[in-house]
Formats: sequence, structure tokens, C-alpha cells
Amino acid sequence: MAKQLTRMFLAVLTALWVTGAVAEDHAHMHHALPQDVDAFHSLLAPIWHARPGKERSRNACAKAAEMEKLAQGIRSADAAPLVAATATLKSRCKGKPADVDAALFDVHEAFHRLIDPKPPVSMRE
Repeated sequence: MAKQLTRMFLAVLTALWVTGAVAEDHAHMHHALPQDVDAFHSLLAPIWHARPGKERSRNACAKAAEMEKLAQGIRSADAAPLVAATATLKSRCKGKPADVDAALFDVHEAFHRLIDPKPPVSMRE
């Protein structure tokens, strides 16, 4: 009986550890991104997944120009909305620092619209 409980405890502990490790790997959700899109994702992911606040906003602003350049360099998909969102982020960093988090949210959403498949027709109605 004690061996069964020990095994069950170890199995649960292992499952929790694996789940935690996967949760920390933000790239696991995006399989086989084209190289130009993956380059943008590699820059955005650590900023987006950081704790919201002044430090994240500062980091977003520090990388806004690079985000814009990488978005402009995406040729494997229509990145126009992402380019527009990064330009807005860059603008907010210069003029309205209080709006940086909202602009970063828009960049993140534009990125996901770029990589996520469209929902089935039945779900769009």
C-alpha cells in the first residue's frame, strides 16, 4: 500500500513538474513558424510574457523600433496590421508612456492574427 501511494505521489509530482516546465516555454504554442515570423516572435515573447508594469513597458519601448523593423521584414504573410501596431507602439513610447501597455497588447493581438488560422466558417457566424 505504501509503495502504491509513493508511486502515485511521484507520478503526480512529475506531472506537475512537466506541466510547469511547458508553461514556462512560451514557444511551445507556435509550431513551425516561418523564419521571418519566428524572428519577430522571439523578440516579442519575452517582453509580452513578462509581468505587466513599468519595467515591461520600458522593455517594450526599448525594443519597439526593432519590432517595427522585424514586422516590416515579414514576407511570408500579410504583416500590414502588425507593422501598423508596432508603429503605434513606437509612437506611444515617445508621446504617451501611459498607453504603452495597451499598444503592446495590440501588437500581441496583431501577431496572433498573423499566425493563427482563421476560425471555421461555422464559428464565424
